[in-house]
Order: sequence, then C-alpha cells, then structure tokens
Amino acid sequence: MFLPTSHKTMLHALSAMLLFATMAAAEIPTLCNTGQTHEAGSGCTGVLAPPNPTGGGPNRDGNWVLANPYPSPLTSPDSVCELKSFVPAWVDTPNGAWLPNSSSTASEWITPYDGEGDLAPGWYVYATKFLVPTVLYGGTIPTGVTISGHLASDNSTYGIYMANPAASLCSPARDLPVPINPDSSFTEWSEFSFTNPIAITPGAPLLLFVVVQNAAGGDTPTGLRVEFFSTSSFF
Repeated sequence: MFLPTSHKTMLHALSAMLLFATMAAAEIPTLCNTGQTHEAGSGCTGVLAPPNPTGGGPNRDGNWVLANPYPSPLTSPDSVCELKSFVPAWVDTPNGAWLPNSSSTASEWITPYDGEGDLAPGWYVYATKFLVPTVLYGGTIPTGVTISGHLASDNSTYGIYMANPAASLCSPARDLPVPINPDSSFTEWSEFSFTNPIAITPGAPLLLFVVVQNAAGGDTPTGLRVEFFSTSSFF
C-alpha cells in the first residue's frame, strides 16, 4: 500500500518509539559496551571502533568519556562526584598482557591517550550515560534499574558510581566488593551487578567507573573494558 512520505515518517518514528519501549522492559538499549561507535537514537550500534596503533591515535569511544585531566586529583573515591570535565576515551590497541580484544566481539579496551604505554599512578575515572524512558512497555513508570555485566581493568576498578547531575545526586553502587577486581585481573573478566543507589527519573544518568593505577609499579599501562549483560533492565 502506498503511503505519503509524511505518513511513512510518522510510522517509522512510532515504530522506533514502540521498539524502545518494548526493549526497555527487558534491557537497556542505550547502555553501551566500551569500544563501540556512537549510539543511535534507538540504541547502541554494536559496531566496534578501529583500535589505534601502539603509541596512540585519533580513534575514540563513541559513548564513554574519561575525566580530564588524568589521573584525577581525587581526595577520596567519593570525590568522583565532583568531577566536571571529561573527554572521549581513546580506543587503543591493548597492552600485550591484557585480555585480548579477540576474546569478545562485543567490546574493546578504552584508555587514556596511549594507555597501553606507561602512565602515571592515580585515579582514572571513566563514565557513560544511558537513557531512562518515561514509560516502560505496558505503561508502567520505571522506578529502578538493575545493571549487570563484567569488566577487566588495569589496575583494579575500585568502584562504580551512579550520578544524576541535574538532581545533584551521586552515590556508589552498593553490595559490590572493594575493589571489584584484583590488581592483576586485566587478563580475565570480573562480574558485577547492582541496583540503582539513587532515584532514577527520565533522562540520562551517568555511570562512573573508578580505576586505580597503583603507585607500587611506577608508570605502567592502564585501561578499562566493560560489557553489560542483557539482564540489565528497568523495573
């Protein structure tokens, strides 16, 4: 059946809205793994950015940012909530000791510039956002979210925070080990799961992953890799 262009556009827009609402009931379509290109309005692309060569390059993550300057001058882990300046994280070829990118086609390592090289000890804070819909499939209003996945980092991921800058809310995820993974766990995945530690409202809350680069080894490589599970969902 022929439809005028304006009607087709309206139908396409309505279909996208219904798709997002349906997916939101089971998963979070805008919660993107590290290393992917910029998410479209309907969700993550699933397309990985080409890694920069050893020594650094221009390719950046489309959805994850890094607090700048880095390492961040935190007085305590909770002061991540005070960070204001971020730049897109780099997608670099991982250090040879890290979990190889080939271990999964769903994500890649993200780093500071030339992160697979030697960088100063300190705190490296990565962040990503996801959209909270106004209504879930079936007409219910989301009141919370469960976020599950696994990560690898060099060195440890000290904690995960959720923030809503518009409401001046920020809090660490509860019931996670501190740190989430051991210092040498950059060769394997470590799982995590938590529910929202702050109230969620329609908008785009931030997730902040706090990676600590230990001083004991001096200047060494540092980076983060995260994959979210499809069990992540609103409720």
